[in-house]
Amino acid sequence: MSNQPKDPSRRHAIATLGRAGLGAAALAATSAAGAAGPVPRQVLAGKVAIVTGARNNMGRAFARALGEMGANVVVHYHREATRDQAEETARLVRQGGGEAALSAGDLGDVDNVKRMYDLAEQRFGGVDIVVNNAGAVIKKPFAQVTDAEFERLNNVNNRALFWSLREAAARIRDGGRIINNGTTLLAAQAPNYGLYAGTKAPVEEYTRMLAQELRGRGITVNTVAPGPVDTPFFHAAETPQSVAYLESRSVEARLGRIDDIVPVVRFLASPEGGWVNGQTIWVNGAFATR
Repeated sequence: MSNQPKDPSRRHAIATLGRAGLGAAALAATSAAGAAGPVPRQVLAGKVAIVTGARNNMGRAFARALGEMGANVVVHYHREATRDQAEETARLVRQGGGEAALSAGDLGDVDNVKRMYDLAEQRFGGVDIVVNNAGAVIKKPFAQVTDAEFERLNNVNNRALFWSLREAAARIRDGGRIINNGTTLLAAQAPNYGLYAGTKAPVEEYTRMLAQELRGRGITVNTVAPGPVDTPFFHAAETPQSVAYLESRSVEARLGRIDDIVPVVRFLASPEGGWVNGQTIWVNGAFATR
């Protein structure tokens, strides 16, 4: 049986490279790129995305990436004091080619969650992609956690996530994508992170269950679980000593970067991500594995 590519255009391209004197490694790279190349621009043209916690850091990068892929994006931010940052995110979405709308509010209030989804439908006609990125972190021993701190993290990391997923389950259009931002701490134990990890733990179960409930509609539900990422969100809870230790845990001896996480979200949001469903994807440079 012939091993030549069946696609005439690919066969012609590989033959041309061969005549140009490129080696076997270049030919193999070309063949691989044809199978799994970069996500093309505008592949999400006409789609509508919601990104929570999108005023800065990873949320801004996710919103910008979706805009560059052609999606219209609802940029959620927590409070009016940070509206200027959310407006900058919206500007970057528009610069990339999408339209943007702003939605403010504490997602621990279910009415704010409903208003966010209402805005997507009223402004852009529906919801196709939801990136549940909003979160909060506290690093301290169990014995020192106050009732107010527990309520705050449970509100953001668990309750707001559940309410957003409930709205998504009812409103997202067929072929949609739900992407939840989890944490590598679901696969690794780190002292003083019990409250954070505990309030983030439900994301895995919600992801698995909702993926099954939405079966037959072409909708995927996945969790991206970053390790330590070099952002103000991470550094606010750390010391230089703890940062050095956490850096040493990855195979590259560094913290993750936002640019390490964005390609995974881009893939999951794209049509090419349609067979990845109900999964937690660890993006942490081998900091922790499962």
